[in-house]
Amino acid sequence: MSVKKDFILPVTVLSLICLVISGALAVVNNLTKPVIENAASQRAAAARQDIIPAAEGFELIEAEGLPKRITEVYRTTNNVGYIFMITTHGYAPEDIKMICGIDPEGKVIKTATLSQNETQGLGTPIFEQPHAGQYWGRDRSGIEGVAAISGATITSNAYKNGIRDAFAAFEIVKTLRAGGGK
Repeated sequence: MSVKKDFILPVTVLSLICLVISGALAVVNNLTKPVIENAASQRAAAARQDIIPAAEGFELIEAEGLPKRITEVYRTTNNVGYIFMITTHGYAPEDIKMICGIDPEGKVIKTATLSQNETQGLGTPIFEQPHAGQYWGRDRSGIEGVAAISGATITSNAYKNGIRDAFAAFEIVKTLRAGGGK
């Protein structure tokens, strides 16, 4: 039994294999990262356009004091509304990612769910019609009239809280617009 042959050689070979595989993964990651980021950007742009079809374009708004569930805010370039990107938390361990469009008068244009992992069949109807569509056309006070789905109260409340935060953010960015800020 040789220490070099039985111990050092296998460890060296396995270490070299790990180095080569790690290098290959790093190269693949560098090649695919821009493609993945571009695809995500295109999906986000398509989602914004789907929420406010009359928009000619969108500009990102930088604002302080936004509710923590609001991750991004966009203003349409032709002043037909605002887009609010929302991350909220329901029953499942993963976050719910939503998008909400609000017109300049303070009414929901449309909402959509971008990703969620709530309980199939129990929590998922919240993200589908007719429940999600109940928010459309409502102002801030009107969303209180949207009832939770029985058996999925946590998810229903998470969705409603996300819309509430979109209205709170709307008040902040509307003020920015009136003050001429960005």
